[in-house]
Amino acid sequence: MDLTEGVGESSSPPRSFGSFNSYDVRNDVFNRLVESGHEQAISNPDFRDFLDSHFNRLPASYGLDVNMDRVEDVLLHHKLLALAKDPERRPVYHIRFLENLCIKADAIDDKQYINSLSPQSFDDGDSEKVVPSHKSRSRDHPVDFEPCFKLEDLNLDVRKNSKCEDDVHLTENFTKRQEIVHIPTHEVIFSTTDRPKLLSQLSALLSDIGLNIREAHVFSTTDGYSLSVFVVDGWPVEDTDGLNKAMEKAVARSK
Repeated sequence: MDLTEGVGESSSPPRSFGSFNSYDVRNDVFNRLVESGHEQAISNPDFRDFLDSHFNRLPASYGLDVNMDRVEDVLLHHKLLALAKDPERRPVYHIRFLENLCIKADAIDDKQYINSLSPQSFDDGDSEKVVPSHKSRSRDHPVDFEPCFKLEDLNLDVRKNSKCEDDVHLTENFTKRQEIVHIPTHEVIFSTTDRPKLLSQLSALLSDIGLNIREAHVFSTTDGYSLSVFVVDGWPVEDTDGLNKAMEKAVARSK
């Protein structure tokens, strides 16, 4: 897909979305893509206009949430929104593993939840796909970008270190090492037409798979589409192949 497809689609006049105290995130995104050697950023003279068009479709909160360490994610979001224009593909979704949270067992009340985190076996597969909901998960459309949002503080006793270094801090009052539970977190991005109660419907869809929502970032475009980003836990392994299959079935049931 030509990443510049759709430039100028929005009929709304340009707005300074993503700006904060005269800082425009679009400048930073563009400059970092050029510095990283991104082919279209360097060779396409209309690439900056493409970025402007994408940001102009979305609210200011989108620009403020962009992870500047992964500016390529902006291109993924544009691609998902473009795919959502096809009624046969909606909702389009993308799933990726984020990281393992290290949480002390005594910080989790539901022991059944802890027990559910035992490893399970799933077929090996690509960990990142853009998946149209109407057909089986295709291996013909890999996504080369990683979505943007970093996991913020969760107000839990967690260490955001996948290697879980220094998992346990012993004090004079403890004679045993406390049990540490490793909880995989994943990111799920949906793109579809915007409509009332969409957030509650997507939340119910995730719950149907047994996922717990830790963060939700929902953006509506000026031309009637939505980009919804969820950080979830509840899937017991890092691999996303099984989660993609479960999502496909859940979407089919919800329709």
